[in-house]
Amino acid sequence: MTAATAPAPAGERTLATPSGFASDVLALTTRSIRALLREPESFIPALAIPLFFFVVQIGALGKIAGPAFGIKNYAAFQLPVAVLFASANTAGGNSLVLDIDGGYWDKLSLTPVRRPAMVIGTLLGEMFSVVSYSVLLTLLGLAMGVRYAGGELGGALGLLALTVLFGVGFASVSVAVALATGSVRATQTTFVIFFPLLFLTPGTLPRSLMQGWFKAAVSVNPITYVLEAGRAFIQETGVAFNVATVSKGFIAALAFCALTFSLTALAFRRRARMG
Repeated sequence: MTAATAPAPAGERTLATPSGFASDVLALTTRSIRALLREPESFIPALAIPLFFFVVQIGALGKIAGPAFGIKNYAAFQLPVAVLFASANTAGGNSLVLDIDGGYWDKLSLTPVRRPAMVIGTLLGEMFSVVSYSVLLTLLGLAMGVRYAGGELGGALGLLALTVLFGVGFASVSVAVALATGSVRATQTTFVIFFPLLFLTPGTLPRSLMQGWFKAAVSVNPITYVLEAGRAFIQETGVAFNVATVSKGFIAALAFCALTFSLTALAFRRRARMG
């Protein structure tokens, strides 16, 4: 006969044992990915909108791009725009602010889970969505005859790495707003920031054909260099593949990430002090 387990002495209680930081990050990243997969209504529009603009731009300017801009393949020229557009259409801050607004953040803060892992897990979940968008658009480009520089695999991986770096940096903007404000409405409007930055780029024509104040504004926009580096990974875009062009793009993306990660860290400290 098995002896019954003795009850715990009065006044004592069993406490949860803290796990490692990596385990916390993994658990929260998995939760973020599952939330994305359970809600395709938030995933599909993020891909459909850049795809719509991609098709419209090709339909409107594709036939005149050759004689007017000297671009042989306008689909190849526009593909990095669509990829960057999709990578900026992330919803990390939206899911995080819902946790804050619904009280889940406060409940999770009472557990042994390390608070930085809550933010890192959200950003890694957004990385999954950025990779998914980029891979789908890359495959679409291949189906449309787009060819990548430095070998198909090498060029595609270079574009993917650049896109993921930029996409995670942009996702941290909405995460920072979510942490700082706890407002669903304010967090949902952060995507508006990307529109002026996107249109102040050589998105429709090469920078060499621009003039006046617009060319000056485009030249100081860091996304310009990210976009040109993305085009350097693709053949027939009018942008030659060279180390300088690619380096400028990655430096601009890293500087952008450094800025947005700093804002996220400051917002996280403020949220942690609030309890």
